[in-house]
Amino acid sequence: MADKVTFAVSCTPQEELSTENSTTTYVIASEVNKSLGGSGTATCASYAGTAASQGYLNATVNYLEAPDGAGNEVAISSESTASFVFIKNTGHIFSSATVLGDADTSATLKVTTNSGAILISNLAAGEAIVLKGKQSGSGATIVASGIEVETVLANGAETSGGNHLAVEYLVVD
Repeated sequence: MADKVTFAVSCTPQEELSTENSTTTYVIASEVNKSLGGSGTATCASYAGTAASQGYLNATVNYLEAPDGAGNEVAISSESTASFVFIKNTGHIFSSATVLGDADTSATLKVTTNSGAILISNLAAGEAIVLKGKQSGSGATIVASGIEVETVLANGAETSGGNHLAVEYLVVD
C-alpha cells in the first residue's frame, strides 16, 4: 500500500474597472472569463525522511531558515528523488526549527534553481507553491536538493543583513 498527498490549486484572473461613481472594482478578467483550478494526488513511498529532508517528522514542523544576500540560497532538502514538494513563506522571521519568530510581511521568499539563476517563484507572506513529480509507476522525480530559497526584498531585489524568513515545507519521496 502506498502513501499519498492530495493537493489543489486555483486562481481567478481579475481586472480593475472604474465605476460611474469614480470608484474601482475588480471583476473576472474578460479575456479569461472564469476561475481556473485543478487538483490531484501524488503517490509517495513513505513519510520516513528525516525532519531536515522532509520538513516534518512525528507531527512536528521543521522550519527552514532562508538567508538573505546574493549567493546565499539554501536547498530546501537533501532529497534527490521527491514525488511531491510544498514550499510556503510563513510570513515570519526564522527563530528555530520548531518556533516562528515575529511577523515579517515586508520580505518575500525567492524560490530558485541552478544556484539562484532560474526563478521558480517569488512568494509573499502566506503564499505557497506545490510541485508534483512522478505518476504512479513513472521514474520522473523532482530533485529537491536543487531547489533553493532565499529571503529578498518585496521587489525581489537581493539584500543582506536583514531578517531571515522561516520556510514551511514538505518534501516526500
